[in-house]
Amino acid sequence: MITDDQRKAFADLIKDAERRFESTFSDEFKQLKEDLTPRLEARTRAKQMMETVRNLRGKLAESLNGLRRMGYQVDDGVIAIDYDTQGSDREHLEDIKRSALDERDKRVAQFRKAIFDVWSVQDVDQAKNIVSRVL
Repeated sequence: MITDDQRKAFADLIKDAERRFESTFSDEFKQLKEDLTPRLEARTRAKQMMETVRNLRGKLAESLNGLRRMGYQVDDGVIAIDYDTQGSDREHLEDIKRSALDERDKRVAQFRKAIFDVWSVQDVDQAKNIVSRVL
């Protein structure tokens, strides 16, 4: 038979595991955003440079050289670039973030279910088994 004190101890172990997971997840999620954000910013800079080419004829040569340095193909004033890439990059970033948050929600639900299960078991071995599944 499992006592309430034992159940509480097992529940505390699960809560500690959840806190460690949340801390690790937060760090990894922050790093994910930091890794993906510069890509979007680079695309935005390229778009701004293309607008400069269209609007400021006086700076045409400078802007075209800037685009060439960034790896875009520029021939006779025609710039070969996909104008819709910014939207797809943002969607891709949002998909990655949404997937990471969904995974976090699943793990948090597992922790919470484990706490409930620990309070429902009848002996210590069952509680140990529940805790070992989430650690």
